Amino acid sequence: HVVAPGFEKDAFQVAVEKNLLTISAAFKSEEDAKTEKFIRREHRFQSFKRSFTLDDAIDAEHIEARYNNGILVVLLPKKTEAAETPKQIQIQ
Repeated sequence: HVVAPGFEKDAFQVAVEKNLLTISAAFKSEEDAKTEKFIRREHRFQSFKRSFTLDDAIDAEHIEARYNNGILVVLLPKKTEAAETPKQIQIQ
């Protein structure tokens, strides 16, 4: 879970490259307020970037991400290992 209030869904980028998961976001806003005596301008810029090394057991092809109400949820599914068939060993 990534808690990021104030960010829009389109501000996020989630990428996987060579077992490295990178989550980043950038947000920029400008606000102007004019009155008879002054002009006020506010500029706000926020960004973050986090990288995580993925274990070999993670299936990078099926990673999913969902954003809802300021929380980004990244689902990292495990690889489904081929079921090993039991092997009978003959006694000599």
